[in-house]
Formats: sequence, structure tokens, C-alpha cells
Amino acid sequence: MVYSDLTTQPEMARIYRQDFLLLKEQWDAYIDPPILLNWKCVKFERDNANQIPTETGIYAFFIEPRIAQFTSHGYLMYIGQTGYNSERNLRKRFGDYLSEKSKPKRPRVHFMLNTWENYLYFYYAKVDSTQTDLKQLEQKLLDTFMPPFSERGYSAGVGAMEKIARR
Repeated sequence: MVYSDLTTQPEMARIYRQDFLLLKEQWDAYIDPPILLNWKCVKFERDNANQIPTETGIYAFFIEPRIAQFTSHGYLMYIGQTGYNSERNLRKRFGDYLSEKSKPKRPRVHFMLNTWENYLYFYYAKVDSTQTDLKQLEQKLLDTFMPPFSERGYSAGVGAMEKIARR
């Protein structure tokens, strides 16, 4: 599809539109956690599953066109964590998302995985769940960046702000 197709098929433009709240106040208030988040990145495809560690941690999905020689350009779409009240690790979660591409459990996540599959990147940082509360870390990142496809709720104040902005 090329740009001219979007002008004749406005529903296609609506499908690909994503709204982002870029709240500089949330960014200004962000304080790094007491542990270093050493982010790694792989393209989200089955062949990369074995590169993902079997430890707990935090992860994010980005859409990155990686075209036109831009050094860095991406859209943070989703943030999650592993190891909080479960036996899941980063590699298992990566595999869960690979399965969700064909067996939808969450419609919005399924849409994200399939719509931008050639441009989707999985970022992850190993985090020892005995040293840091992964649930709190995930919440902090969700509230700071407000990714549009994360289905977990934001904290009360941020969630209220998000609802107002979406009106």
C-alpha cells in the first residue's frame, strides 16, 4: 500500500493511527531504579527466541521502521515484566507473544503483533526479582511512558489523566 491508497481508503488510515501522550512532567519526575536497566534488543521473530535469557526481568515492544538512515526512531507500544507471582521468564514471555500472533488472547496485543510484525522489536533487561520489585518497576515505567498497547492499568492519577486526554 502506498500513501495514495490511504486517501482512497480512509479506514486504513484509522487502523494505523496511534495516539501517544508525551507527558514531560512524567519524564521529569522519573527517578532511575536502584538497579541498572541494561536494555538489549532483538527483532521480534521466532528465530531470535533463543537469544532471550531465561531470567526474570522487564520488557518492552517498540515499533521501529529502521528506514531512511535515522539513527534512532521508535514507538514504545507495550511494557511488561516477568517473575512477579509467576514462573515466567523473559524467554517464556517472548514465546507467549509468538504464540499470541496466531492464537489471540488479547485483541489489542494480537493486533499490535500482527500489524507491525516486520517492524516490531523486543527490548528486555534482566532484573533479579529478589533485588527489585518487578511489579513496582513495571508500574513506574507504565506511568512514565504510557504505552498505548499495555493493558495493565496506570496508577490512579496517571489513569485519570489518560482518560481525560482520550476524550
